Amino acid sequence: MITSDVALPALHRAFVDTARRDGSAAALHACACFAEQSFSDAAAARARVPGPPNLPGPPNLPDPWELRALCTELARETAAAPGAPARDADTRLRTVERALHLATGAVHDLWRSADAHRDPVTAALLRHATDWKTPECHGYDLADPELCLDRAAEWLTGTDPARPVLVVAVRTGGSYLAPFWQAAAEDAGRAAGPWHSLRPVRGTDGITLPAAELAALPQVLPPGTTVVLVDDQPDTGATALAVRDRLAALLPGAPGFVLAAPGRIYDLAGPAVRLTVERPPVRTGEPRLWQLTGPAGTGDGPGTGSTDRLVERARRTGVPLRDGTAYRAEPFRGTFTTVYGTPPAATPATGAEEGAPRRIDPRRRPFTLMPVGTAGHGGPAYHFRFIGTGTHGLHCARTLRAMGGLLPAGTVFADGYLVTPHEPDLRPLREALPALTGAERRRVLDEVARSWQRLGELGELGRPGPQAVYDPRERLATALRRLRDRTGRPLPVDANWLARRVPDRAPVGGTGGVLFRTPLPYGHAHWHWQLAGTELRRFGLDWIWGGGGCLESEIASFLVENRLDGPARDLLREAVAGTTGDTRAFDAAQGLAGEALHWNAKTWLRRHPEPTARTADLIAAELEAQAAYVADLA
Repeated sequence: MITSDVALPALHRAFVDTARRDGSAAALHACACFAEQSFSDAAAARARVPGPPNLPGPPNLPDPWELRALCTELARETAAAPGAPARDADTRLRTVERALHLATGAVHDLWRSADAHRDPVTAALLRHATDWKTPECHGYDLADPELCLDRAAEWLTGTDPARPVLVVAVRTGGSYLAPFWQAAAEDAGRAAGPWHSLRPVRGTDGITLPAAELAALPQVLPPGTTVVLVDDQPDTGATALAVRDRLAALLPGAPGFVLAAPGRIYDLAGPAVRLTVERPPVRTGEPRLWQLTGPAGTGDGPGTGSTDRLVERARRTGVPLRDGTAYRAEPFRGTFTTVYGTPPAATPATGAEEGAPRRIDPRRRPFTLMPVGTAGHGGPAYHFRFIGTGTHGLHCARTLRAMGGLLPAGTVFADGYLVTPHEPDLRPLREALPALTGAERRRVLDEVARSWQRLGELGELGRPGPQAVYDPRERLATALRRLRDRTGRPLPVDANWLARRVPDRAPVGGTGGVLFRTPLPYGHAHWHWQLAGTELRRFGLDWIWGGGGCLESEIASFLVENRLDGPARDLLREAVAGTTGDTRAFDAAQGLAGEALHWNAKTWLRRHPEPTARTADLIAAELEAQAAYVADLA
């Protein structure tokens, strides 16, 4: 049987607890939909692996229809009253927990199956099943998902009532949004059966859809059925078109196809997606902070508010801005890119209806509210970094609070933003560490090691076996090839350096076998580690922009970014041994240090679509310094 005594990973367990504490229909809906995608990914992966003797347990997990029906019930209740207490909350959460336990047990077994790792599609499904994903409607394409039910009902009213609707979720976003469409179709008497869920798996040959999920689709459809693919907002529409083509060849009766996303419906009849319906994806009424930060004309937000409205909203959501003090909004500043995004709008946008369906991406515009006037007057400045709305954001905020002193006192969670007071004496750890006394340096590095221990405990995603590996060398080589093409110049890292400095195999969970949610994809640069006096701070420490990783990756990045000298490395090695019981993780991390270049290359590619000559020089210089440091570790 599937392993039954595998505990839920800490991150999953805490998410269920967050939903239980909240108790609202919206919270339970988010939790149930998270379970649906985790369960479906695990089931799709498990169905591809042969049964005994290669792997214990049946070839498939139980059917997901009970879980999907629960998602639909909760979507209907959420649309009626998002903040209202959910009925039978404990009973429903037990159903969610059972699904997560089954998925966790299957994933635990699959990590230890050689068959699972030989097949790239199965391995990709397994990574999806283990990962933590925030849907775009709560992350970087913000919407109020409950509005989807009314939008779906409106669309159904304007179509032929004789045409049934088959709802198909395209995971991840579709798992959260499809239940609203299913509820509307059922309420209108037009549902062509239960809703289905598909995971497009991207590979070198394009997009593959799991065979088990295709096999679950109806073999017979009512005449004239329209298939509604439900997903996050499309970028190019390539995924939706690939799914359409596969389903058109498979489903009987030549059904029609549309794509539904928050606030938008697209026709899929031609060679490209074509927008046919556009409605506001967010509620009217008092705008949230993320609705007040988009400058006019950029398409990054409605741009409806002035700085005064932004300040007033921040006060009402609990940010302790001083009364009677004027504030100005500034872009949050970091390294390389001097300014992230642009500052919040100072005047309302013209020609933009409040809540207009523009893409709202707060990830790209963290900002600071700064008192106007002489420094030190009017109270501290506050930095606003977006970490997610709804249950996902609340769960992330709760977990960060449990990380202890890495965030300054007075940190607030407001409208999806982690809001931290500015500490004027902050110094980058890379510059400050050499000047500390020996005792201070040891204490700080002990705290670094304890922070990783806490990160692993709170953010655990699973415990892969030793057969679960990845290729750090090829991953870095791919990013460097793209960066070389982007900058148009040779880089100070070549194939010979990669072969000498970066392994081609590393365990997914490291020597300790624990895979956890790491902030490294966005929180790796050295400035994320700071000292306030001699107190350690880490910024960018959240789940929404992170990824799966292990202790060795954290250590490797820290070494390279902060350029630790020999004595400091020895102290850190002792500190890590004190939290893990041995030195294996630290020693393995030194051999993996070249992986740190990967995080930087990915960030530069993301932030600099058309780098200037100066930016290209900065990139080359930083890569050269990092490569030299890695070489010195050997």
